[in-house]
Amino acid sequence: MSGKKPVNTTFENFDLKAEAEEARADTVRFAFEFPELLADFRVADAKANKAKKTSRRSGYITIALVLFTLLIGAASPVFHAFDFSHDVELVIAYGSAALGLLGAILGLLGLRKSSSRHTWLRNRLKTESMRLFHFQFMAAQFPALIAAGANPALRPAYLAARAKAYAALTSGPLADPDAELHRISKQSGAYDFRAAAEEHLAGTEDPAIAETVFAAWRKLRLQWQLGYCEAMLSPTRTGKRMSARQTEEAFSIFGWASVATVIILHIGLFAAEPATQPRALLEVGVVWTALVALAARALETGLQPSRDVERYEQYRANILVATERFQAAEGLAGKVEVMRGFERNSLEEMRIFMRTHSRSSFML
Repeated sequence: MSGKKPVNTTFENFDLKAEAEEARADTVRFAFEFPELLADFRVADAKANKAKKTSRRSGYITIALVLFTLLIGAASPVFHAFDFSHDVELVIAYGSAALGLLGAILGLLGLRKSSSRHTWLRNRLKTESMRLFHFQFMAAQFPALIAAGANPALRPAYLAARAKAYAALTSGPLADPDAELHRISKQSGAYDFRAAAEEHLAGTEDPAIAETVFAAWRKLRLQWQLGYCEAMLSPTRTGKRMSARQTEEAFSIFGWASVATVIILHIGLFAAEPATQPRALLEVGVVWTALVALAARALETGLQPSRDVERYEQYRANILVATERFQAAEGLAGKVEVMRGFERNSLEEMRIFMRTHSRSSFML
């Protein structure tokens, strides 16, 4: 399966479903498959995706309502030029004010702890913690994994230890995600996220099984993560919505187009006769263009595509470095240390992601 499969599909669970030929071998399949975790992940992921859509929809409506109010207020020169009656102007004014107030209320509701944005944060913390646990446990318990792969009689003990560690995770940070988000945000007292103690290699591990684990981990972890980053940084559409790179470029193009429109309208103002309807329309057009550009800026602040692009570029660089180190590592010990180092870095990257969004007062 290609690492560049479109985002927002089963591609997002490709690693947890162990959908790679390397992970289907009988000697390692038991470790890469985790039905209980995958079931919990799907529930939390569905809640996160639904909450994010709701949050964005509310954000779009809020900005649209406030923008409409400002556009109506800026159109007063046109009302006068077309000789609207005082009663009509009052109806328009009160109506636009009501819409603006409604938009402000929707915006304030988005700051509540029970808002869809916070629901998204809580469930995203759960899903990313589950993903990290799945691969951290394999890296930490690598010797036990190899031993269980070589001896089927040891697999029940391995799976029982994994289930016990996962239960500790669900009763730890996942039991109260709000508290964990607060600790991450304050960078104080964050949960000591360790799937299991890191076992030392005995030197007697089966090299063939170890290579199978390495191949599956490289495909499901490094290549999958790299493919996802590349999809989000793609200059062309890779799924149902634009990538972070496309969104960033779209806002940039719109910003420059707005500047060009204002300049053209100002040129028209010099040619128009004073106190005429065309001049009034041009004056309103200038203000409307500025207001629309301001609304676009508000959308950009909420979506923050530039920050996403920077984060994906940095994470992609970390993956490429880890891939090079993994390929250059000598012996089982060297490769295992690269695995464990990558999982530790992934934990910190996840915490940075959650910290940034939990501190944000405006996000779509």
